This record gives sequence, C-alpha cells and structure tokens, in this order.
Amino acid sequence: MAIFVRNLFLFFIVVFVCFVGGFIFYHEHSLPVIGYSQFYRDLQGHDVKELTFTGNRAEVVLQSGFSYTVNVPDVKKVTASLDPLNVTITYQPDYTSFYFQGALFIAGVSLAIVILLSFFAHRRETSESRFASDKLIRPHRGEDRITFDDVAGVPEAKEELQEVVSFLKNPDQFSNIGALIPKGLLLQGPPGTGKTLLARAIAGEAGVPFYSFSGSDFVEMFVGVGASRVRDLFSEAKKNAPCIVFIDEIDAVGSSRTTVSSDGQDERGQTLNALLVEMDGFSSTDNIIVLASTNRPDILDAALSRPGRFDRRITLLPPDLKGRQKILDVHCRKVTLREEVDLEEIAQMTSGFTGAELANLVNEAALLAGRDGCEAIEIEHFDLARDRIMLGVERKGVILTEKDKQILAFHEAGHAIVAKLLPDSDPVHKITIIPRGRALGQTQQLPMGDRTAYSRDYLKNRIAILLGGRAAEKIIFNSRTTRAENDLLQATEIATNMVCRWG
Repeated sequence: MAIFVRNLFLFFIVVFVCFVGGFIFYHEHSLPVIGYSQFYRDLQGHDVKELTFTGNRAEVVLQSGFSYTVNVPDVKKVTASLDPLNVTITYQPDYTSFYFQGALFIAGVSLAIVILLSFFAHRRETSESRFASDKLIRPHRGEDRITFDDVAGVPEAKEELQEVVSFLKNPDQFSNIGALIPKGLLLQGPPGTGKTLLARAIAGEAGVPFYSFSGSDFVEMFVGVGASRVRDLFSEAKKNAPCIVFIDEIDAVGSSRTTVSSDGQDERGQTLNALLVEMDGFSSTDNIIVLASTNRPDILDAALSRPGRFDRRITLLPPDLKGRQKILDVHCRKVTLREEVDLEEIAQMTSGFTGAELANLVNEAALLAGRDGCEAIEIEHFDLARDRIMLGVERKGVILTEKDKQILAFHEAGHAIVAKLLPDSDPVHKITIIPRGRALGQTQQLPMGDRTAYSRDYLKNRIAILLGGRAAEKIIFNSRTTRAENDLLQATEIATNMVCRWG
C-alpha cells in the first residue's frame, strides 16, 4: 500500500507541474482579450485588416499591426457586413475539446499504468517479505493429521517429546512452578529414522501451527537474504504462538563457521547469526518450540547447539526387533495381509532397517502382490521385496554358461556350509544364484536377534564364512575367480576393525 500511495503522489505532482507549466505558457503567448464594443468600433472605423475565426472566438489584426482576441456572439452577421476585398477572413477548426479529451485520456492511461506498476511491486514486496506465511502448514483436523499413534519404534523419544506437547497444550502447568520449557530440540540420527515424521506428530498432538522449512531454504546467492528470511519466519511465528518451527537438515545453514571468507560463507554466517539472535530473543511467554533435525550433528556450530538454544538432543537410531514389529504394524494397517503373515518373522529378517526402509518394504510387497493379481500380500512378497531393496531388481537379461552357474552354485554353497558348521553364527535363511543388482548370487543369514556387541569368536566365524566361497572354488575346481572380490573386502574390513578399533 505504501508503494501505491508514493507512486500516486508522484503522479499528481507531475500532472500539477505540467498543468501549471501549460497554463503559464498559454498566458505568456496568448493575445489580449478586448471587449466586443471596441471590436465593433474598429469595424466601423475600417481599422480591421485580418480576421481569423476559431468558433466564436476571433483573432483580430488591425491596420497598425496590433492584435487581440474577441468573442463574437454572431459570426455570420459580422462577416456579412465586411468587404472581403478590404478584410482578410480565415476560418480554423476548434480543437479545444479535442485537446481536452486527449489530455484526459493520457492522464487516465498514465494513472492506470501507475496503479498496475504499484500493484505488481506490492505483490513482489509482499511475497518476499512474508516468506514465513507462505509456508505455514497447519495440522489437519481430519484423517491426514499425524499423531504419536502414527510413529512407532522410538518409545524413548516419544516419551521425552510428550513433555513438549504438554507444555504447548497447558503452559501454565510448568510456568506456575517456575519451570522453563527448552527453546529448541535437536533430532539427530541416520536418514530414515523418522525425525521429520516425529516433528509433525508433535504438532498434530498439540494442535498448533507447524512451520516446516529446510536449511537450504535460508541459503541464497545474495548475502543478507537468508538472514531476512529468518527474521520474517520468527516474526510470523510470534504472531501465531503457540506454534512449532521445524528446520529440516539444519546443518545446511548451521554448520561450523570458519575463517574462510567467501560469498557463500558470508551468507551462511549471517543467516546463522540471525538464527542465533532470534532464538535468544524468545521470552518465557512466547510458547514457540524450535525443532531441528540433522544427520551430521558433529559439524554443527558450537554456538547453535549450546544450552539455551538447542537445549536437548534426541538421538534416533534404527529400531530394534520390537520397534521394527511395531513400525510394520503401523504401515500394514493400510494394506491387506494374509492371515499367515507373521510380522515378527518379517521384523527378524529386516535387521538394521530404518522406519523409512520398512515403509518402503511394505509398499514394495503390496506392489508385487498387485502385479501378481493377488487379493492380499503373502510372506513371499515380503521376501522378494527385501531382496529387491537390498540387492536390486532381478537381472533377467544376464546369460550365464553352465560352467559359470556351477562355479556360482558351489561358491554360495561354500558360504552356507561354513555358516552351518560354525557355532555362534547366524543361521542361513536363503541361498540364491539369481542375479540381482551387482550381485550374481547371495547367501543370506537371518540373525536370531539384534546384537549390541560382537564377540571375537563371532567375528572370526564371520570372516571364515566370507572366505568359504573362495575355499569351495579352490577345492572343487582348483581355481580362483573374481567372484570373491566383495567377500574379501568385507573380510578385510572386519579384520582391520578387530585390530585397529576393537583391540
């Protein structure tokens, strides 16, 4: 609105100056106006030399050379009484109304242009200044609302975040006894462990506005833009308090500051400084919670992760056996399963899977079941989906000779035999020589449970199982092939860690 008023004011100043200038120019170059009685006496005295009529206005030139203008009420009567041989009479069209209409048209077009330019400038300024309001996401009250019931496998994190929900719902419960809720919570952990989902669940449980941003949204090419966006975001958040501000991948803007000076570093530094200042500016009554997530907590700036800004760090790790079973139960509510499908068995064969990978597993199994024309998902579909996620799509175009198939079969059999005979090793789940991804075959072992520590005997058995394929090739064919490349890499890595890291 300020831009429109300013441009309109300038427009009227220009019009006023043009009007005054034209008025002065007209009066300086116009002839004097004489009354009709004086004009009549000049006619009777034969002093008129030339007459130029423009409508009812006449420009008179006397014999002496003096000129003036006069308004003639009856032009026909005057011209009829004159002798054309003595007085030169000229008629000109009257352009006064035309000039007036043209001036009004030009002024109207100019005013319309000023209004349009002001409107577009106002829209651009609004879109740049109200950066936060454009990305405001309010939780839905219907079926799309995400709550803690949609999050599983992280009971400790849910229990700790329940305190935040209680504060947002009833802040007086804590403020009456002088307790201050943490200003910021940092969710850290590997990708796919449910950091973003957990942040949305907090907003869904509390029923408050949820601002969702990525760290890269604040990093721009021009220095100062990111800092301005941070200020706009927190200004908008304070208007809608209580609320939650969630910054995903905060390491994009909150990485440790260095002494290297560059445009990108200056932009990140100013944006980080603005974020630090805004978080320090919270009062105990603002009721704003800042959530952030990162996969790299080790590179965050020390000033960002100190108490008073991000007071708490909540670490999310891949779920254990019970956690995976609960996550599968959440995702399997949306699909149709056979009665004989055991989610505990699926949880056992997905050791190390994150929540996102388990969701992908259920979706891949549903796609395979739909492709086969089944009415419900069977356990075989989960098995195929697991192979597809871990190894890749089946390579049906690979052609193996009989000799290659024999070597591949004995190679995988060597892994299986060693794994079967050695104690304290994971049981063999499946042996396949169907090429998938980069692997031509695989011997899969199914852990009986989640291991938190590995014994020396287990690691030695693991190395022996990896080398069993090469040993089988040497015993049966008395030769060595390159199929043991990946086995040798894994065995070398385990042996190196046993010596250098685990002693």
